[in-house]
Amino acid sequence: MPVPPEDRLDTLCRQDMDTIEDSVRAIRAAVKKVTDLMGAATWVGTSADQWGSDFGGRMGALGRLFDSYPPEEQRLIAKAQQDQAKLNNQAHGGR
Repeated sequence: MPVPPEDRLDTLCRQDMDTIEDSVRAIRAAVKKVTDLMGAATWVGTSADQWGSDFGGRMGALGRLFDSYPPEEQRLIAKAQQDQAKLNNQAHGGR
């Protein structure tokens, strides 16, 4: 996929990252709703405890994955900017 023109690069990267961040927020909100529904009045016993532990572990892993996005976002933006600079340099006769 070609790198977009320099004047559009930042805007396109930000739009893509905003879309991801919006989706992460929606997923976190949905998980919170599920978590808020769990309690002594909904389901109790060994099966409930096991399910709750499994749910907590999976949601913890998902949260860690989501928390890794901001640094990865910055890495991807920096890479796109490097690619753009390289293309600009080549277009102007450099290497």
